Amino acid sequence: MKVDVVRGGGLCSNCFILSDENKGKLFIIDLGMTGKLTRFALKKSLKKVVSEKYEDYELEVFLSHSHLDHIWGEDNLKKFQKITYSASELAANHINTRDEITLLSKYHGKISYTVNKIYADGDIIKFSDSELKVIYSPGHTDGSAVLYETNTKSLFAGDVVFAGGACGRVDFPTGDRWEMIATLDKLSKLDIEHLYSGHGPDLHQKVRENILTAKNMMEYW
Repeated sequence: MKVDVVRGGGLCSNCFILSDENKGKLFIIDLGMTGKLTRFALKKSLKKVVSEKYEDYELEVFLSHSHLDHIWGEDNLKKFQKITYSASELAANHINTRDEITLLSKYHGKISYTVNKIYADGDIIKFSDSELKVIYSPGHTDGSAVLYETNTKSLFAGDVVFAGGACGRVDFPTGDRWEMIATLDKLSKLDIEHLYSGHGPDLHQKVRENILTAKNMMEYW
């Protein structure tokens, strides 16, 4: 599995690009902030992958949760014609209604797309040679979901857990400390070798220990 990482700066989330150039398909995890605020980092990264052949590519965007720093960057995708937006059921509801959970109104953010594909907890997304298991992971938001790639043992964690033994905030609307603890406990039981989080650096060693550190911090917070 080839992963292109687009680093977010400031409030902007990281974005992750999985590509299958033979079949003309892309799978993006999170959109980050509007490109106007990020110098169109995601757009530039996608251009390197598709080499201007935008019309040849079919694109799916999976949104790990509904906060604006993960969902606002649709202006990076203007040249693509075939786009599917996907998420968990609760995240999709928040995004499609543009409710207060998204934080869009707080920052005067606007999006025009609709999440039109919903994944249930435990669903498997097959992309190229990858199998991504959808795992509902409430705590940061009620609709948070992570993706676990079973072949490479990679976790795309959104804002659930970060390198450095930290986890996502639970003081936003629908955040819940006890749900976060339960989620971290569940994730600590997975065999994970690579952690790709919504913010900050990746982690490629001692991932389980990192998750347990985050869990312990939340338990004694």
